[in-house]
Amino acid sequence: MLSMKRPLNSVNCQMELVGVLTREIPTRLVEVSRSGCLLECGHRIEEGTVGALRLEVDGQTYREDVRATRCVTVAGSGSSYLVGVEFLQTARPDGSSIRRAIASMSVSLNERFLGSAGLS
Repeated sequence: MLSMKRPLNSVNCQMELVGVLTREIPTRLVEVSRSGCLLECGHRIEEGTVGALRLEVDGQTYREDVRATRCVTVAGSGSSYLVGVEFLQTARPDGSSIRRAIASMSVSLNERFLGSAGLS
């Protein structure tokens, strides 16, 4: 058996490395709906910015991936901004989903309203 050694050809390989920068920005929830919410915060957030919104309510934490759709300065506040965000459907809503919590609250409120109005 004859063995021949061959030089290995060098392979040029280019890789794109992607990193993610994160930071926590304290916000105040102003309004919420099934499709998104309005937040108030002390930092300007560029439209198109994607992030994770975490809400804590009565010891329960809810989370949703969001994208900023608008950011406007609150008149006369100096450094306060209203940020509109839309919920992204990156994962199926589970028990910690803000979308699912809002949907169940809406059903509950509708049932209470219809019940108190005497409608069936």
